[in-house]
Amino acid sequence: MINQGEFEGQHNKYFYVPDSGHSWMTFEVTGDHARSELRQITTWYTSEPSKVNKMIGNTLIMEPQSGSVDEITFMQVHDVKDNGNAINKPLVRLVWLREYQGVENHYWAVIKADACESCNNYDKIDLGEYRDSAVKFEIRLGNNELSIKRDGVTHSDINGYDVTYWGELESHFKAGVYNQTSGTGVVQFESLNYYSESTN
Repeated sequence: MINQGEFEGQHNKYFYVPDSGHSWMTFEVTGDHARSELRQITTWYTSEPSKVNKMIGNTLIMEPQSGSVDEITFMQVHDVKDNGNAINKPLVRLVWLREYQGVENHYWAVIKADACESCNNYDKIDLGEYRDSAVKFEIRLGNNELSIKRDGVTHSDINGYDVTYWGELESHFKAGVYNQTSGTGVVQFESLNYYSESTN
C-alpha cells in the first residue's frame, strides 16, 4: 500500500507507467478478485444538498478480448467500511464484461439498488460497446442523485438516478483495476480527476 502524499516516484508491477506505448498511469493484476486501485481519502455523502462530487476518468482497458478475465471493475463509488453504519459495498461499479445476457464486449454500470448489506439487488445498465482507445467516463453524485456520462453524454437511464437510500452512508471514489474473475486485467488512465463543487 502507498500512503497519501507518497506517490511521487512510486511504481511496482501492479502500478506503473509503461516504457513503451501510452505513457499513462497503468494498473495490472492477475488472479480472481485481485486488485490494484487508487482510493480517495476525502469522504462525503451522496445526500449533500448543495454539493456535487464527481470523478472523471479517460480510461483504456487493454485488449480484454484476447485475455482470460471476463469482468473488470475500473471505477467505483464505495461506502467507508470503518464507519459505524457501513455495509462495505459499492454503490456503483463501472465494469467491462466479456458477456452478459447475450451482449458481448460492453461496458456496464452496476448499481446497488438498496443499502442492505446482505441483499443482492442490483441494476445493470449497458453503457455501450468496448472501444480500443480511451473512453471518458464521469460518475456524478449529489442531492441523492446519480448521473453517469460516457464521452460527455449523460446516459438516459442514469440521469438523476434516485439514491436516497444511500444518503446515510459515507462514501468515496476508487479507480484502477479489480478483476471479478480469474485472469489478467490491465487498465490505463490517460487522466483521472476528482471534483467537489458547490451548487449554491
